[in-house]
Amino acid sequence: MLDFIMDNLDFILSLICAFIACIYFARRGQIAKIRQIVLALCVDAELTFGGGTGEIKKSSVLEAIYRMLPSWAKLFISGTTLTKLVEEGKSDMDALASGSSKVVMNLLYDTASK
Repeated sequence: MLDFIMDNLDFILSLICAFIACIYFARRGQIAKIRQIVLALCVDAELTFGGGTGEIKKSSVLEAIYRMLPSWAKLFISGTTLTKLVEEGKSDMDALASGSSKVVMNLLYDTASK
């Protein structure tokens, strides 16, 4: 058995590297999609819960993401990563609202405050 491993060590190492690369690229592609979804969920949470409810909004967004993720993606994307993505989504939403688009700012903050 040890002879087989030693004879095929280059193949085994190549296989391991290919497996790690597949995981990396799958995770990277998944996170790009999650960022778009998180932004939409942050906007929805802002409209639903309004201002002053940061923890509730964050929890609702995290819960929605966990429900949407396929089970295999949950193995590779940690809760810490998802929390960072939610915080980035909130920052992106704030940047969108503070931009030149008055329509977006009115949608997010005027409707949410009523």
